[in-house]
Amino acid sequence: MIFGRKARAAEEAELERDEAIEDEADLEDAADTDPDDIDEADDTDEEAAEAAVDPREDGPFDFEEVALDADEVQRITFGPVIITPFEGLGLQLHGNPETGMIQALLATYEESGLELALFAAPRSGSLADELREEIVEEATQGGGHAEEADGPFGPEVRRVMPIDGPEGEQLFHVSRVWLVDGPRWLLRGTLMGQAAMVEGEDAPADVFVEFFRNVVIRRDEAPRVPGELIQLALPEGEAPQG
Repeated sequence: MIFGRKARAAEEAELERDEAIEDEADLEDAADTDPDDIDEADDTDEEAAEAAVDPREDGPFDFEEVALDADEVQRITFGPVIITPFEGLGLQLHGNPETGMIQALLATYEESGLELALFAAPRSGSLADELREEIVEEATQGGGHAEEADGPFGPEVRRVMPIDGPEGEQLFHVSRVWLVDGPRWLLRGTLMGQAAMVEGEDAPADVFVEFFRNVVIRRDEAPRVPGELIQLALPEGEAPQG
């Protein structure tokens, strides 16, 4: 993360004060606690801690959670999606030629790529859980294989799909899919190429993990159906090519 945080700072400070008060109360009650109850409580605490992990703790962020004017870092705005480029990064826009709608942004580096797509999400609940299940089911129906695994942004989907090669031979397309819920939005990142062949944040996936973390989403207030693809836009001053 390379920019200032704002919205969560006050919340985190208040949470720390509340936790300190709770810790003092726990110490006072410890002497009256049965040892068996302590073991059960420890198990419950571990499960609660795992459930409380925030996949967006280090990004990607909502626009209201950060102060982009706190630094002088160069960023590029594609409508609701704001990215931080790095040296050697390539960018491609994927759209619908019939409608002119920009549907996704592909970031490339060396022999790997990360496709970003933004979707509307409900105010509460997780759209990511539902979409992960759909991806696994669709991969199976398409003759491929997909499964959920731990990733840098919580559960991710690792997918292998059969494709036809240039001479009709069967090849396989490997990808890792990150789905992150935000305030009324969901960001999907599909990692491809060499970076999809490794686990976690190992190279060459590490540069894309950092890139994904630095994405900032500025969703508009327009009412949208959960799961609706949100259109991206060219940066100001840029004109369509072709």
